[in-house]
Amino acid sequence: MNVPLPLLATLLFSMMGPIALLPLFAKATGGADAGLQRKIAVRAAIFAILALAVAVFVGAKIMQSAGTSRSSLIMASGVILMLTALRNIFGASAPPSTPAEPPGMVLALTPVAIPGIVTPMGVAILILFASYFPEMVDRLAILAVVTGIMLANLLAMLSAQWFMRVVGPTPLIVLGAIFGVLQAAMGVEMIVSGLGMSRLFGHS
Repeated sequence: MNVPLPLLATLLFSMMGPIALLPLFAKATGGADAGLQRKIAVRAAIFAILALAVAVFVGAKIMQSAGTSRSSLIMASGVILMLTALRNIFGASAPPSTPAEPPGMVLALTPVAIPGIVTPMGVAILILFASYFPEMVDRLAILAVVTGIMLANLLAMLSAQWFMRVVGPTPLIVLGAIFGVLQAAMGVEMIVSGLGMSRLFGHS
């Protein structure tokens, strides 16, 4: 197995983990009773795992058929990380809107699963990793990391109302800033690595 699992886990946690999900879920399901909140959380986690499994096995296959080089995949990952980090650091995200209708199971799909958990940036990184490491054992390892992140999300959703009421958003803001800087640094490193592997520097 060749996948750098700690790196992948860090990236997915920052892009699709509980930091942004906690306040979104708490606000979206604020009018629901505890039982409905649990059902929404479980279904959202299932929807997210299924969507991300499609990205790992189908999206990566489509990417591979394009014949993209490994250096290009690394640089693309770096650019995505850089743009995501800069947006998180310098651009304020719009707060999640409160549903106009009473909360229902439809919230599990949107906005909780998509785009709350399954973010476009996270899916892009996932597809790039699965394309760079095409062996089945590598993709199963990637899917295992995804499943672990989704379990963390499920636990976060189940405790979201308590967390936002007792702890509040301040720790999430601090953690978001830390992960934003980390993402930016990783993005720069990936771009430099990709350039080093490219033909621009005499490598294949």
